[in-house]
Amino acid sequence: MSRGDVAIIGAGPYGLSLAAHLAARGVRHRIFGRPMAFWAQIADAGGERNLKSFCFGTNISTPAPGFTFADYNAPRGLETFEPCSIANFVDYGRWFQQTHAPWVEPVDVAGVERSADGFAVTLQNGEALAAGSVVVATGLAGYAEIPSVLAALPSDLVTHTSKIDAFDDFKGRSVAVVGGGQSALEAAALLREVGAQAQLIVREPVVGWQTRVSPRRTLWRMLRSPISGLGTGPKAWALVHFAGLAHRLPDRWRTEFVKTHLPPEGAWWLRPRVVGKIPIHAGVAVTAARPSADGVDLTLRRREEGGESKLFVDHVVAGTGYVVDVDRLGFLSADLRRTIARLERAPKLNATFESSAPGLFFVGPASAMSFGPMFRFVVGAEYASRTICRRLA
Repeated sequence: MSRGDVAIIGAGPYGLSLAAHLAARGVRHRIFGRPMAFWAQIADAGGERNLKSFCFGTNISTPAPGFTFADYNAPRGLETFEPCSIANFVDYGRWFQQTHAPWVEPVDVAGVERSADGFAVTLQNGEALAAGSVVVATGLAGYAEIPSVLAALPSDLVTHTSKIDAFDDFKGRSVAVVGGGQSALEAAALLREVGAQAQLIVREPVVGWQTRVSPRRTLWRMLRSPISGLGTGPKAWALVHFAGLAHRLPDRWRTEFVKTHLPPEGAWWLRPRVVGKIPIHAGVAVTAARPSADGVDLTLRRREEGGESKLFVDHVVAGTGYVVDVDRLGFLSADLRRTIARLERAPKLNATFESSAPGLFFVGPASAMSFGPMFRFVVGAEYASRTICRRLA
């Protein structure tokens, strides 16, 4: 690998998209990581698990036509609108990789340091190489957030939803699921379906649910609330069709928008598996969590009326989302991390997804604070890949 080449860290939707676009432009690169590893772990945990996004908005991007998620599904008689299974999305990603990026190297990156004229990259297998540019495309891996009140528990008593290896492991056990978004609601449903005694603890006074969107709509409905890969409504449509516009907003406005747009809620198809079947403690916060001889003692406090109650469970599952934090990227050297300007804990990026460390780029959820909420989802992969490709070509 020469010093002018590009190193892509991560072989999920964003990394694969960028590799396909760079190859089409003849830009030399190497891409590292196990294809679709994050999504595969979620699928392998078992149960009926679906994407929350529309199938047509969950495409891995390539300049060649005919390789969208819907293109993959339609000939197989599978869903092309919603809901689409996560296991099938993993199959699609691996098919895309074998077709468009068979050169992916299934090895993790152990270290990245600044060198005199680029970057020194070290792989887990011990190989050292030089790169002119590095693109971090690790998705949500490494960003799982567990609140401090739960993080103090021993690791065998608390698990983030993304770290569950098998839901069957909880059969016959009592489990408190903390959170009110899709991952928490889905985890509670899956736990119940394998025979666990699941309960939900939700900070908000009510659980939010999406309404089902019909693919067949009147002209008036399409004009009033257009469908896009990010959802329905003029705001979602504008974010997709003017993908670079949010980057031009003042940082303060954009970061607040990223945090408040698309609040936690469950998909319509998940609701029948939760409502009336799983106890829900709504409007409640966990204020203390202590290990006991046989499990976890939780102290719950009602947010409005006050007053505390106790709950004992065998295990706690945290469906508490993800927080992008540059300092959690342990493969970046401490010196390199210190040179990266931040928007809160996320990297601050220019209009080509480049950080304040020249030659170091971030895509996917790590770019959302700089480019808007669309880039928390796969739908942003095409814009990011085309933009970086033009810069590096």
